[in-house]
Amino acid sequence: MKINGWTILFHPLFNDQWQKLLHLVKSLRSRLPTDDFVKHPQVKLFKALTVGIEEKIPNDPKSSYFALRKPLDKYSRLKKMGLPNRYRLFFKVFPQQKVIIILWLGFPRKEGDKKDCPKGYRFAYYRVFAKMVKKGQFPLSLKDLIDSDNGQES
Repeated sequence: MKINGWTILFHPLFNDQWQKLLHLVKSLRSRLPTDDFVKHPQVKLFKALTVGIEEKIPNDPKSSYFALRKPLDKYSRLKKMGLPNRYRLFFKVFPQQKVIIILWLGFPRKEGDKKDCPKGYRFAYYRVFAKMVKKGQFPLSLKDLIDSDNGQES
């Protein structure tokens, strides 16, 4: 998909997450009354991800708001902006090629957990993402990322 001149691709890891959520939302649509459907947490998550991917990120993907700090400073993340607090959407921007690759949706906290940051979970998505990066799951070069991801368009 192309938005604001940016080509947006999904890494296979995120694509799997996206497809599962899409199928769940379609299933909920056929089973729930409209009022319950629009209030369902998974439907809200899907909507927030869609808005983030199609509007928020491509409007200014290099914004300091999305920037991560070292050692992950070559990557970005979407937090808040409609996403439930327990989620982070990680992505990589290639400004010269005008490409954004959505990498992974992190969600370490358990649904319905009353504590804001349960012990051991605070910043867990960043630790998990850092391990994925260290293992080479998300290479820094566009060519290597596309080769690993087979260039799946969103």
